[in-house]
This record gives sequence, C-alpha cells and structure tokens, in this order.
Amino acid sequence: MTRIPALLGVLLLAASPAAAQSLTPQAVEEARRAAQAERAAAEAAARAAAAAAAEERRLAERRVEAARRAQSADQRKGEAEEGLAAARAAAEAARAEGRARAEALAPMLPLMLRLGLWPAESLLAVPGPPEDRLRGLLVLQGLSRQLATEAGALRAAEAEAARRAAEAAERAAALREAEAQARAASAALEAELKAARDRRAGAEDAEEEAARRAAASAARAGSLESALARLRQEQAREAAETRARAAAEARERAAEARERTAAAQARAREAAEARNRRAETEMAAARTPDPPPRASGGRARPVLGRITREFGAAGEGGPSRGLTFQAAAGARVVSPCGGRAVFAAPFRSFGQLLIVDCGDGYHVVLAGLDRLDAAPGQRLLAGEPVGQLGEAALYLELRRNGQPIDPRSWLPG
Repeated sequence: MTRIPALLGVLLLAASPAAAQSLTPQAVEEARRAAQAERAAAEAAARAAAAAAAEERRLAERRVEAARRAQSADQRKGEAEEGLAAARAAAEAARAEGRARAEALAPMLPLMLRLGLWPAESLLAVPGPPEDRLRGLLVLQGLSRQLATEAGALRAAEAEAARRAAEAAERAAALREAEAQARAASAALEAELKAARDRRAGAEDAEEEAARRAAASAARAGSLESALARLRQEQAREAAETRARAAAEARERAAEARERTAAAQARAREAAEARNRRAETEMAAARTPDPPPRASGGRARPVLGRITREFGAAGEGGPSRGLTFQAAAGARVVSPCGGRAVFAAPFRSFGQLLIVDCGDGYHVVLAGLDRLDAAPGQRLLAGEPVGQLGEAALYLELRRNGQPIDPRSWLPG
C-alpha cells in the first residue's frame, strides 16, 4: 500500500520531462524489494499450507481410525440389540411353558390334596370288588408318579424362566454399554471432522490472501519498471536531438552520436521487454494453481452392511450399474479409495452425492447419504469418513474411463 503514491509520482514525471531528475532507479529497486518480500510471504504461506496439508493427512488417518471405531461400536450395539431380543424371547417362552404346565396340573390339585391327606380312606370309599380296588391303587400310584414328574418339570420350567430373565437383564446392560461406547465414538469423530473443516478453511484463506498480495506487488513492480523505461527512452530521444544539433557542424560526430543513441535505445527496449516478460512470468506463476495430487493407495468398504443388490441385477430401471448396501440408519460412510472429491452436493433424487477421483481413470460414486462431511476439492484417504446414512440404502458405482464396472473385485472382501 505504501508504494501507490510512488507509482503516481513516476507516472507524473514520465509525462513531464523537466522533472526527470527526481526519478531514480532506487524507486524501482524499492519496488523490486517489496515484490520480493511479498513473494517470500507467499512462499511462506505456501509452505505453511503444505505443512497444514501434511497435518491434515495425519489427522485424516486419525479420522479413518475414529470412523472404524464408530462403525465397530455400531456393530456391537446391533449385536447387543439382537442378543437382548433373543434373550427376552427365550425368557417369555420359558414363562409360557411354565404357565402351560401349571394350567395342566390345576384340575388335578384337589385329587392330589385328598390322596395326600387320606390315601386309604379314598380307596375304601370307592365301592367294588377287591380286585378293582387293587387296580385302582395301581392306577393311583402311576398317577402319583406322573404328577410328581409334572411337578418337577414345572419347577425346571420356572428355573429356566428365571435364568432366561437374568440373561436378558445382562444383555440389556451390555446394550446400554454398547450404546454409550457408540455415542462416545460418534462424538469423538464429529469433533475430529469439525476441527478438520476449520483448519482447512483457515489454511486456504491464508494461502489465497498471500497469493493475492504477491500478485499485486509483482504488478506494481512491473508498472514501475515500465514507467522508468519510458522515461529513459524520452531522455535518450532528447539527448539524441541535442547531439544532432551539436553535430550539425561535424557530420561524422553526429553520425556516431546517432549510432550510439540507436544502440542505447535498442538496449533499453530489450531490457524493458525482458523485465516485462519476467514480471508476466512471475504473475502467471502466482496465479497457477497447484496440480491435483495423485490418489493414494488402499481400499475400504464404504459402510458396514450387507449387499442387497448386485452389479448387473435386474430392476425397474434395467440392470444395476453398481452395488446397493443396506445398513443401519446413522451408519458411518467412508471413502472406498484415496483421492480427491470432485463433486459433493445434493443431486436430483439421489440425495447427497459424492464422487471421488481415485486416479488411473477410476471414479467412485456414492449416493443416498443423508449427510456429507466432505467438500469439493478435498483430498481423501481410503477409509476417511465422508458422511452418514439416513433411512435410505447406500448406492456405490465404480467407473473406469467413464464406463461402469463391477466393484466386487475392486473392494476389499
């Protein structure tokens, strides 16, 4: 900002040759030094951005591990829910069996009580011949053994019901612990994602501002050099005219003066053109963006779930051109490969859509996400979290050179 008045002064002096003595190469040198300082600041900002990118990669690896822990916690939670449901069903079945056995014994309880209190009197009270009474005694003895067996089975069923109920309580406690672990892992991952977004935004803003200042300073330095070159040319022309008038008396000296003047003008023009070319080259280099990085290696399954539709499977819209994964609502979705996110936004009826350039002509399409945690242009590692599922299934499509191919052999088992 402090070089703007100096630039205006140079332009005014260029229009007024009488004030030419006040313009010196020191002004241009100062402008060059200012441009070099700005370029140094831009290079420092670029180095800081590179360091931030390296730190971002290290933190991305941490996010990969955090996503793995969150997915593992979700899986343990699902297993605990299934175990709790099975334990409760088994306990209810045991209780139902106990109730059925108790209902079967209920009609026999009065007879069992009477036989237990008055066994002989009960037999003598039945009229009939002795052999019938003997047979009745044998029948009652068999019935007594059957009742004892049923009573033992009833006690076993009640014990089994109690055991199943205790198992269900243990399963419920395990489910509560799994839910707490899942919440803690999810909270840690959310914190990592927010910190990464904040760091990335700050580094990009600083690098962009430094590049803008460097480009502006280079432009000011180029303008000063051009103004000084024009002023020198004007001075050379005035000197040539003066020497031409003085050489009117001596043609040889005038010719030599004209030759020297022409040579000086040519050198001045060549120097000015060389300086302009250097300034343009520096400005173009400041505006040129960094080339995209090559995709990193490695593969990862995008979500912990089962495949419900295979590549090429028939459907309403024709054969499927990708894989469909079914997972729990809120499940974490990770990048299947390392590379750069080239698209990350809602798209028609596909919900949140993410396209990752994996390198070597491969592109991965992920559709059906309820939330996106990746931004366009972001560099991603294989396994780095990129979003969450809602109620919809996750659709994955793998393309090579624009053509869909079966992702089965490309993804890890």
